[in-house]
Amino acid sequence: MAFVQVERALRLETVQAARLVRFAGLLYGVGGVAIMCLVWPLFGAFLSNAPRLAAPWLAPSADVGLGLENPVLAALVDAALIAAFGLQHSLMARASFKRWCGVILAPAFQRATYVHAANGVLLALISLWQPIPIELWHAHHPVLRSICWGSFALGWIILLAGALSFGVHELLGVRQVLDWYRNRPPQALPLKTQGLYRWLRHPMYVGVLLAVWATPYMTIGHALLATGLTLYVLIARSYEERDLRSAYGRAYQAWCARPSP
Repeated sequence: MAFVQVERALRLETVQAARLVRFAGLLYGVGGVAIMCLVWPLFGAFLSNAPRLAAPWLAPSADVGLGLENPVLAALVDAALIAAFGLQHSLMARASFKRWCGVILAPAFQRATYVHAANGVLLALISLWQPIPIELWHAHHPVLRSICWGSFALGWIILLAGALSFGVHELLGVRQVLDWYRNRPPQALPLKTQGLYRWLRHPMYVGVLLAVWATPYMTIGHALLATGLTLYVLIARSYEERDLRSAYGRAYQAWCARPSP
């Protein structure tokens, strides 16, 4: 009788431990999304130069704020931050990295881990950015300023609409983690052709480029960031298209060859 009671207690502990692990995994997946919802608005304020309109020492900005006085050293630090951002986003998105990562990490958590890493490098870029406040242009005319801010807002709208068209839950790894939590078999991601993808191959890239370039107040520091992210987009796009061609074959080729709506 004592042996049976011990066996039941061990089984109960095992079940409770399994539930705890599954709940921790769920928190890990959802936590990345929660952090992202805080970091990306900070990035929007960072690009919009809103801190310059308030107190530069309270929040960092792409254009002004506290930083290194030597512009060469500032540019080196900024280039390193841009490189870290680009490498993280590019390398972790590649199929070869996912295969390597699959040895130590369950597939359900690969996208969530990508989101956590992306949050980290973006927060580092915002926090450690060294402004180089040498002005390149400053649009004083109200019409020009309105065009710049309208384009800036349009970039964020396209970025959000592109994420919704792709499927936010899949893009951020929530669906994958939920499938794991509910013991559902993993599902392959279909080729995305709906929403903005009917008109643009890479709507989120278009949104990012508009957001980083459309500003009525451009400094060398901001231009360095915009140029670096543009190079990242150009490089990432070629690798992404190669991966899509490999994953979806003729379906992707047919989608690329489709006539514009």
